[in-house]
Parts: sequence; structure tokens; C-alpha cells
Amino acid sequence: MKHTPIAAAIFGAVILLSGCGQGKVEGKDISASSSAGDIGKAYVAELTRIADALETVEDEASARAAAAEIRKATDGLKNMEEELGGEVPGMKAMQIFGSNYEELANAQLRMMTALTQLQAEHPELMEIIGEETDRLGQ
Repeated sequence: MKHTPIAAAIFGAVILLSGCGQGKVEGKDISASSSAGDIGKAYVAELTRIADALETVEDEASARAAAAEIRKATDGLKNMEEELGGEVPGMKAMQIFGSNYEELANAQLRMMTALTQLQAEHPELMEIIGEETDRLGQ
């Protein structure tokens, strides 16, 4: 249960951060001058990367590979946060996430489901990915 707050941290990160994109855009591609559409696409891409990684965890090797992917996504999210100066005002957030709402909600649901399942079925594997998922809330 040590990593139960992870789900809350991920959800909090979703509210505070944002993303970019033409084609496949990642958080590392975001700058202060990125459009709202690009920010939203990049944010969803990073959350989807985390969800994809979490869903692959079945054993120690896959947990270590997932941790590496989660680290990349977290680095992208942190870059976005730094570039955008932290919290995004309400109207800007609506512009960023409005057209990406369904994808954002889907990625969040997938992340929460995978984390809950891992915690319940493989708490030992949560220890491996825990350090990386904890970074999401920092």
C-alpha cells in the first residue's frame, strides 16, 4: 500500500501540467511558444506512454522496462511544466484539453486501472516502478 498515493499524484499531475504536437509530439518538444493544440497532444502522448508502459508489467524484466518508459514520460511532463511556468490558467487549460478530452480521460483511466491492478496483484513489481511513478507527483 506504500504506493497507493501514486494514483492521486498522477491525477494531480494531470491537472497541473500540459503538452505539444504536429504528428507525434512529446513533452520534450514543448516550448513556451507552443500552441494549445500541440500542448494538449504532447500531454496526452506522455500520459499514454505511461499507461502503455504500466499495462506491460508482468514480471521483473517488464517492470524495469516500464520504469524506463515512465521516466521518459515524466521527463517530458516536467519539461512541459517548466516551459509553461507551472499551473495553466482555466481558459488556457480549456483550450489545451478541450479537443483532447476523450483521449486524456482514456489515458487517465488506463493508468489508474493498471496501477490498481498492479498494486493488488503484484505489489513486488510496484516497488520497481514506484520510484518513477513517485516522480510524477514531484
